[in-house]
Amino acid sequence: MRIRPVWLLALLPLSAAAQTGTLSFARDVVPVFTLAGCAGSACHGSIRGQAGFKLSLFGYEPELDYEAITGRDVAGKPVAGGDGHRLHLTEPEKSLILQKPTMQVAHGGGFRFAVDSPSYRTILEWLKQNAPFDVPGSPRIASLAVAPDEHLLVGTGASVELRATASFTDGSVRDVTGLVQYSSNNPDVAQVSAGGGVKAIQPGETAVMVRMLGKAVAARLAVITSRPGPNYRAVPRHNYIDEFIFSKLRKMNIVPSALAADSEFLRRVYLDTVGLLPTEMEAVEFLASNDPLKRARVIDGLLQRPEFAEFWALKFTELFRAGTREAGAKGGRLIYEYVKRSFRENKPYDRMVTELVLSQGPHLFGKEPSSFYNVTFDSNPADHATNISQIFLGLRIECAKCHNHPWEKWTQDDFHGFAAFFARVGIKEVYENDENAHYYMEEGEVVHPKTRRVVAPKYLDGPSEPDDPEKDIREDLTRWMTSPRNPFFSKAIVNRVWRHYMGRGLVEDVDDFRVTNPPSNPALLDAMAASLSSNGYDLRRLIRDILNSRAYQLSAEPNESNRRDDLNYSRYRMRRLIAEQIVDAISQVTGVAERFRGFPPETRAMQVYVGSPSYMLTAFGRLNRDIICERDNRPDLAQTMHLIGGDTIHKKVHSRQSALSRWVKDSALSDDRIVDRIFLSSLTRYPDEAERAEVRKRLAGRERIEVFQDLMWAILNSKEFQYNH
Repeated sequence: MRIRPVWLLALLPLSAAAQTGTLSFARDVVPVFTLAGCAGSACHGSIRGQAGFKLSLFGYEPELDYEAITGRDVAGKPVAGGDGHRLHLTEPEKSLILQKPTMQVAHGGGFRFAVDSPSYRTILEWLKQNAPFDVPGSPRIASLAVAPDEHLLVGTGASVELRATASFTDGSVRDVTGLVQYSSNNPDVAQVSAGGGVKAIQPGETAVMVRMLGKAVAARLAVITSRPGPNYRAVPRHNYIDEFIFSKLRKMNIVPSALAADSEFLRRVYLDTVGLLPTEMEAVEFLASNDPLKRARVIDGLLQRPEFAEFWALKFTELFRAGTREAGAKGGRLIYEYVKRSFRENKPYDRMVTELVLSQGPHLFGKEPSSFYNVTFDSNPADHATNISQIFLGLRIECAKCHNHPWEKWTQDDFHGFAAFFARVGIKEVYENDENAHYYMEEGEVVHPKTRRVVAPKYLDGPSEPDDPEKDIREDLTRWMTSPRNPFFSKAIVNRVWRHYMGRGLVEDVDDFRVTNPPSNPALLDAMAASLSSNGYDLRRLIRDILNSRAYQLSAEPNESNRRDDLNYSRYRMRRLIAEQIVDAISQVTGVAERFRGFPPETRAMQVYVGSPSYMLTAFGRLNRDIICERDNRPDLAQTMHLIGGDTIHKKVHSRQSALSRWVKDSALSDDRIVDRIFLSSLTRYPDEAERAEVRKRLAGRERIEVFQDLMWAILNSKEFQYNH
């Protein structure tokens, strides 16, 4: 197959270029505007355009661009409001589309390309050919590729040349290196030139995005200071997850941290799995055990506890925004109880999602919670499509509702085709119970906002599905969604689970899967997704594999090799406890329960699925559920001031009903034993000798109860307590 670079047309003498035939607006001219930045989101490609001139973003819609420039449609007929004043076909050199980007005429976008440059000559020749849209049967771009698509740069200043090729619908392949637009996701790591040359700046990883004619690909690049030498330390592997993690770390010449101490592991796995601290006795027994399998046994036990199901029920209830909108607190409870029961039963994830998507009715009939569809602000197909794609497929397609997606391949046709699966989801009032119910209507349709035509249901990145009034078209959708061959479903939930336990998604943000946001370890993501689907979508098994991996059990303490690594899980990522964990942990250590309005006494914060206003929960990042998003667990000044000066900790520590008050009154407990109990119950470790000595010194001249209260208050305010590590 002969490959003819498109840009050669512009480099040839004009007479030779003319001999090659009529230029294509879509194939030859549109890439010039993309390459020059004219079709970018900050210029004429923005949603409103610039200075009355609008182009489609990155050339997604050549037909609309042609109308905007020429004032006529692709058939040559004038369009409303179009006058073609940017063209001067009798004297092409005077056309504004040439004079403005070359700054022969004042241009708000500044200088874009030079007179007699390849871009200038391509447009000039097209104008001389009377600005045609296309020749009949002209091929369209089918796909875009970049080589190398993955590369390791050794040493700052190292370089690599990217080459881009486009495949067209007629089977031809062309070198388009000089016509695509390049951008680095992290220019602090590597910078890319307009011609595809990449230069390493500092150690790290980035992706270079390559765009042309609505297609986008990415090249994954890593910069290291040197390759691993013969003394690189071998790291034991616990399971297949470690194979992928440690193989990449070796490639990156990053040495992982050591294994976490038993006390660190036990506290970590309890908080991550059931949201609670281990009790004093659980800590004592684990720390004293010499069983080589004790970590695996603890993991197995935690996965069977009811708190494990409650933890994930809260996370999904929050993700579904249950308790807001039409469903209210009652709907929130139904969703919470449904998910909790599903996790207790270890219901396969594909079945749980199927039940949710097919749900209808006013109540929780057996297994299907009707209130799931109340995650939307309004019960309409577009909102359902947005939420279901984001929650279950990890795709943010909402941008394509109004215009083609700026960072991904999704078009308006894709969005509204997916929304058409929910065209017959309706809502009605059920007066008997003063609530609303979702049901499946006999008819319903989605109309494309541009074409004004009814849209057929269409799978994302797939074919259309004929609708049939005699069936629930959502059944076809759930079969497609939960199929092991679906490229999004398994990866999306694996990524969410991975982020919870490892502190960062393999794709970050977790619901932003796209070509231009590649995973940090694609092989690992593929392997875990394949394992999940091949093992019956057993989430408990997936979680067990993660918790048993050495990668999860690494220390949070960095070494010189991995101190700057934030992408490759070379150490455990310290993170502040979520609001419910902090409240429950404080209550657990002090022995004084928090009260939540509308819930029975002794209810833990992790069981407060909706409502019950609490300053502590709000201050520490509990979501209001207005939007679907992950929590922001970064600390702030308000949180610190509340812990130090607020009454949440103070009242519990000084309560006469506190565990500490009981310990001090127990004559059988020595001072050292009380200190042990405080440390074990809060930090899952014994105090060191310096800490013991400090307490003994303070006990010499003060009331015992005051010293122990100060000690507990100080620990509850410490980073060691408030962070999982």
